[in-house]
This record gives sequence, C-alpha cells and structure tokens, in this order.
Amino acid sequence: MRRFGFSAALLMLGGSVVPALAQSSQPTATSAPQTPGVRSGGVSVADTVTVGGYGSVRYETSSLDEPKAAGFDFRRFVLTADATPNDRLQAYIEIEFERLGEIEVERGVERSPSGIAFKEELEGGHGGEIAIEQMWGQFKFGDAFSVRFGQVLVPLGRFNIAHDDDRWDIPRRTLIDRNVPILPVKAAWTELGAGFVGSAGVGKSGQLTYQAYVVNGAVLDFAVEKAVESQVDEPGVSQLASEISLGRGPVNGEGGTRAGAWRLMYSPTLTTEIAVSGYHGKYTPEFLDPLTEHINAFGVDGLWKHGALSIEGEYIHADFGDTDRVVQAFVDTVTGSTGHAPLAGAAGTVAEFAIKNLSPSRHGYWVEGRYHFWPVKWQKNSLGNGFEDPQFTWVLRYERATVKHAIEEVAIEDGGIESADPETLRQERTTIGLSYRPLQSVVFSVALEHNRRLDGDVLLFPFGKISQAYTGLLVGMSFGF
Repeated sequence: MRRFGFSAALLMLGGSVVPALAQSSQPTATSAPQTPGVRSGGVSVADTVTVGGYGSVRYETSSLDEPKAAGFDFRRFVLTADATPNDRLQAYIEIEFERLGEIEVERGVERSPSGIAFKEELEGGHGGEIAIEQMWGQFKFGDAFSVRFGQVLVPLGRFNIAHDDDRWDIPRRTLIDRNVPILPVKAAWTELGAGFVGSAGVGKSGQLTYQAYVVNGAVLDFAVEKAVESQVDEPGVSQLASEISLGRGPVNGEGGTRAGAWRLMYSPTLTTEIAVSGYHGKYTPEFLDPLTEHINAFGVDGLWKHGALSIEGEYIHADFGDTDRVVQAFVDTVTGSTGHAPLAGAAGTVAEFAIKNLSPSRHGYWVEGRYHFWPVKWQKNSLGNGFEDPQFTWVLRYERATVKHAIEEVAIEDGGIESADPETLRQERTTIGLSYRPLQSVVFSVALEHNRRLDGDVLLFPFGKISQAYTGLLVGMSFGF
C-alpha cells in the first residue's frame, strides 16, 4: 500500500502533466494486429520470417488466511514465429511455457538380489505447462476473404484473442476469461479447425472484420487422481477420486468436429469497436453416448477511445444445457447401470467426483477504463531519459461473474448417489492500478484489487474459499518483442 501511495504522490508534484495519446502501434489492449491472432512487431530473422514473443512475472500478496498467497509467480513466456513466403501465404505459431521452471526425466535399471527393476521418473514444477496456443496456415484470396487451417484462438469475446500480457496494464487476467471462468475454457482457449477470416470497408471510414471456424470443440473430460486397492475385509471394492472438467478439444482426430465459433466486429472509426461473437457445439464425450448436450455461448464487447482516455469491456453468457443429465449419465457409466462397459474398477465402486467448471449457465462482464499521461518534467529524469515516448496509465477495472446452480461434488457408494445441493455463486472484483511503460512493449505495473462474494457460500476465485471478501496487492512486469 505504501508503494502504491508513494507512486501516486510523486505524480502530483509540481510541473505540468500532459496526456499521452493512444497510438495504434502500441501493443496494448486498445490495438489490434492487422491479421487476427497475430502479434504486431517482432524481429525479422529472414526476408519472410519474423519472430517475437512476450513474458511476464508477478508478485502477489493478499489478506486471505488460507492459503496465504504471497510470493513471486512466473506467469508465462511465449515464443511466436510468423512466416510470409508470399503476400498471399502466411503461417503462424505460438508456443507457451507457463509456470514452468524445468522438466526432468530420469530412467534407469537397478539390479538387486531379487531381480531387475525398471524405473522412470518425470519431475516438473507444480502447475507447469507447455502448450501450442496457435499453429495455423492461411491462404489469402483478398482482404475480404482468407482461408485458415490449424490451431486457432476461439474468437469468443475480445480478451481470448488479445490476451498477451504486455497488452494490459493490470498484472492479472480477468475473472470471466481466466479465473472463474465464464468462458467455457479458460483463456487462452485454442481449438483445432478451419475457417475464414477477412475484412471490408464500410462507408467512408468504417471497417467490418469477421472470423468463422468449425473446430473439434471443447469436451468434458476426466482425470483419475488416485485408485486405491480395496482392503482384505472389503473384497471387490475400489476407491477412486476423479476430477471432471471442460477442456480444449482433442488434436488427434478423435471425437470428430463438434463446434463452430464466430466473431463479427464493426469499427465505425479508428477509435471505436463493437463486436458480437458466439460458440456453439457438443461437449459431452463419446463414452456418454447417446446423451448429447451442447454449449451455446454468446459475447458482446467493445472499445472506445478519445484522446488519452479509453474504455473497453466484454460480456459473455454461456449455457450448458441439462447438466444434471450429464452428471447422471457419467455416474451411470461408472457404475455400469447403463449397460456400457464401466470404467476401470467401477464394480462396487466407492468414488468421489469433483466437478469443475460445469453449471447449467453462467455469465459475467468486465469494464476497464484507462487514462494515459506523462509529466513533461520527467522526460529528462531516470524514468524518461533515453526513451522516446514513455507513458503512465491509470487503470480502473470492475468485473462480475455469476455461476448458476454450480455442481461441486458427486459421491457414489455401492450404486448410491450423494451430492450437495447446487447453488448460485456470484463474485465481484474492483481493481485500481498504475502502469509505467518506458517502451511500448514493456510495462511495469502495480494494482490493488478487492474481491467480494455476493452470492453463495464460497468464493468463485479462489474457488471454494469461504471468505466474504479479501484484498490483494499485485506488482508485475511484462515485456514483449
């Protein structure tokens, strides 16, 4: 808190303060790359190849008692490559290393008097991940129509397709796109498929831009956390703990093409955007057939800029159909009551299933205002010297997420089903922050956020905590190239 207040006080010292006009080349949330999904800038390594990327780290502490979140977080490091061997041909790839310090694999053979033992160990940091966020090729017929094929960002809302950390002035992603999320799969949500992108002029200064894809689609999946052999006095009983959640679709050809996604954006001027988007598709897995339930999600987002002031926002609603039927079908399959082959160890099963990110419907929004400025007298001090266009930004973000009739856990014992009553959970977050950009692609930021539980017995983020409200301090650094 002192550090935040000290920064604010410095800005009020003598000398004039001039607004810093938003520039189209700045890699912030207010700018969009010419080709959807492609970062602007980068470093040319050949006549037709450009490489780029971004990375970010964060320090976080909060008033939550359990867990006591205080420490440094390696959020992610992302590498991109953009190849354009011809004006009409383009290939793009984006690889993410998230919260990953190392991966170590050990293999060995040990001999002992009783025989030979083969061992293999895989070690890595908790929560670490390597992922391909994008990998696609594109053939351009003209500005109004291009064909794209590969791993693409789902164009539902504006944050998922413009989520790069160095674009934003708050060192945490939004509730509805990442922390809860309201988005069916948390940002950055990517799917394998094919579709069309393009843009066309409208009137004297307007622009219409679109994306439309058919994709493999998000799917409900499960992971068995543990399987314990039954005790001698309980023959034929297996104990399982499993987590059921929605995830990005498969990339190995299984399950077929399940979904479609689209986005249509209209820009009447260079400083205004309004867009609508949607995602529609089956999410129940093949082993639950003949049950079929669908996700129908809809988004509205926009951006308005005037001089040094910009306002940006997004609303997303997602409907998942009859989730009670989905849970019941999963239970029936596990216990074998449907006649399907039950999952391993299902006969006489004692099982607990944690249900994540599944409810009949959920919705939420965020609105963010930013004001860019730079004190003229600071141009020659340590913050401004040597930089062509440094910038400060005040930022205020308000967000709210609602999950209706959330299902948390289902327990099965000898075919009997027990579950807690579904409840509606609602949470709001207000964040005020200050960022400093010595360069357009480098941002140092500090933010104070306040989270409050509005409905339900537990928080949505961190999920399951019973606190009514808590306050957090975030200090971050992001860089891009």
